Amino acid sequence: MQKKIKILLVQNDCDAANQTVHFLENVGFEVDVSETAVDGLLKLSLHAYDMLLLDLNLPDFSGLEVIKQINNQSTIPIIVLSAYNDTAIKIQAFRFGVDDYLCKPFVLEELEVRIWAILKRCSRIKLDVARKSLAIDYNTQTILFNQQPLSLTAIEYKILAFLIENKNRVVYRNVLAIHLSSLSSPQSLNYHIQNIRKKLGDNPKKPIYLMTEYGTGYRLVL
Repeated sequence: MQKKIKILLVQNDCDAANQTVHFLENVGFEVDVSETAVDGLLKLSLHAYDMLLLDLNLPDFSGLEVIKQINNQSTIPIIVLSAYNDTAIKIQAFRFGVDDYLCKPFVLEELEVRIWAILKRCSRIKLDVARKSLAIDYNTQTILFNQQPLSLTAIEYKILAFLIENKNRVVYRNVLAIHLSSLSSPQSLNYHIQNIRKKLGDNPKKPIYLMTEYGTGYRLVL
């Protein structure tokens, strides 16, 4: 039985924490919650976690102080979940060593894929999928199709890697657009999907890999 990824969420907003925990547990993670910095640091000292999700606005002391203390003792990946959208605070958090920063409100599906992206990057693993026809090499940022590297643009790589990481699940267009950020526009997404299908040798009328879920998004079948 595969070991579950274990996450610690440090957040004192009970409603928001419950929503996050419910979502993450439904997609297969194991999640513990702390409402204070002190309790969070205690849990980190007692248990082995794979990821820390940290709110900066905590009742006892600043999340930035938590980050500094953690990074003096541990290399656990950290994603900040914060209502602070101030650039100076973001820069400070990254300088203190966080791996990602999500401003509230955010889409929970986006949080999930950011968690996977960071875990894969930190562990430097290759993701091999069921048919063994597609694999991602995160070190070289290439995707292998039947053991041969695909010739992809930077945008196409990011789209296909994202779809592989969410294989057999519908990826909503708005989530994909958020993931692409400034690299591409939602309007150009169809064009990039068409190019990816061509490079996979997928029939656009009867695709076997990259399906369009009309009105919602896309699904990579593997």
